Amino acid sequence: MSSVSVEVRFPIASKMNARAALPGEPRGSSDEGYNCEAQGQGAFSGLDYTIPAHTKGSIKAKLQVMAMSSDDIDHMNKMVESMLSASKKDEIKEQTKTSASANLSFWSFFTGGDSASASYEDTKNTMHSCGLTEEQVTTIINELFKLAENMNHVELNLECDNTAFDYDVSGSVYLYTISGTVKTSKGTKQYRMLADQGTAGSPDKDNSPPVKGKIIPLK
Repeated sequence: MSSVSVEVRFPIASKMNARAALPGEPRGSSDEGYNCEAQGQGAFSGLDYTIPAHTKGSIKAKLQVMAMSSDDIDHMNKMVESMLSASKKDEIKEQTKTSASANLSFWSFFTGGDSASASYEDTKNTMHSCGLTEEQVTTIINELFKLAENMNHVELNLECDNTAFDYDVSGSVYLYTISGTVKTSKGTKQYRMLADQGTAGSPDKDNSPPVKGKIIPLK
């Protein structure tokens, strides 16, 4: 199994485009919350794998970065889903369906979408605009802080489906990545989320074999 570092590439001009609060809506506070410092396709290069044309194969690699696991993200997604109305969940899914954010769609939406950064206030305002109460937002932030506090180095455990392509694929994987800080009364912690699906060989999802699997914490 290979051990690799991650390089997350972003457009040069990332903009703060998370939603501002409308009149009458609760406004976010910088006393607690989470921000997004960067998001986009993360390039994991130098992996020791080759998937021949018209076959499937596994990709496993230990990463030299701290991140939340797929189980952590699943836990947070279920929490958010339980708090949102059916119409709002459908709206978020519709707006993010063309994004590469995969299982990070809620978090990409809250932070303004592809290639956006967002302040603590921006993300809270967007969460309030989705119908979440201040108490619900606080619950989400506290749980996110707890997971960030316990992040581990992680391992990629992915399946690559190269059956539709006439060429071998090797060396790199591209997964959507969101990183920033989360702040509560207990302090401030760095967090990083990695999507559980992406592409192999190239970030072009229309011309690259898909990968899907889990991000697993190293013990």
